[in-house]
Amino acid sequence: MPIEMDGDSLEGKIIKLLMEGRPLTLSDVADELKISESKIERVVKGLASRGIIEIEELPDKKYLRLLRSDIKFHGVNPSQEKAIKKKKRDKEEEEKGSEKSREMMYR
Repeated sequence: MPIEMDGDSLEGKIIKLLMEGRPLTLSDVADELKISESKIERVVKGLASRGIIEIEELPDKKYLRLLRSDIKFHGVNPSQEKAIKKKKRDKEEEEKGSEKSREMMYR
């Protein structure tokens, strides 16, 4: 059964980086996402406890490895979000236009 995850969450961003296939350390992920290493480590430990990733500790670095590949992401696609915003703005402009026409009618 696939794991469903929000693609915009921190967990989702970490997993997307690991899905690229290159070996990443904890500090690499923190640099890439521009988030503190301690926050990344907290999220990674949660993912490791759920069996999604594995932390391979070496004396000087912690490498991350993706254990599962059956992960589905959900969330709003940025192109969909722009369309929704545009529609909302167009609707507001129509309402303003109809209010102005009503004002002119009753003067």
